[in-house]
Amino acid sequence: MTTKSILDLSKNIVLMLIAASMLGACGGGGSASSLYHAPSQPVVTGNIPTPPPSAALATMTLKGAPGFINAIGHTVYVFDADLGNPGHSACNGDCAANWPPVAPPAGKTLVAPFSSITRDDGSKQLTFAGRPLYTFIVDQGPGQTSGDGINAFGGLWHIARPH
Repeated sequence: MTTKSILDLSKNIVLMLIAASMLGACGGGGSASSLYHAPSQPVVTGNIPTPPPSAALATMTLKGAPGFINAIGHTVYVFDADLGNPGHSACNGDCAANWPPVAPPAGKTLVAPFSSITRDDGSKQLTFAGRPLYTFIVDQGPGQTSGDGINAFGGLWHIARPH
């Protein structure tokens, strides 16, 4: 096997594990057809909240508590593996392809606890209280929280929440 085919195989395995963990979170109600239903996701109607002037992100009630959302209403996450090396992202390569880093807002001065870091690829990433912030490619609409509680790429993922 070539290195490329090994990497492709590894990527497919990781994607299958993510999908399997999400299906497991759906519950096991008994019938086989229940395995193929995506988790119920909220439908946001009306305007997506905008951040106040002093904040880089808006908040929305996500799973019963305020959580950060980006400009198009997608849930923002933190990664427990980042705790091992503060001020640095542990999510690169395939991880970042599935959990895209949140870029700092253009033309806005960041006010603490928001800040930014420089990633391994030289791009900037928004942080909150020193923790790098991400979205999740499975979330396709405002307020969806498919990534919360997933254990992937070496750590747990959680909704990013204000203090």
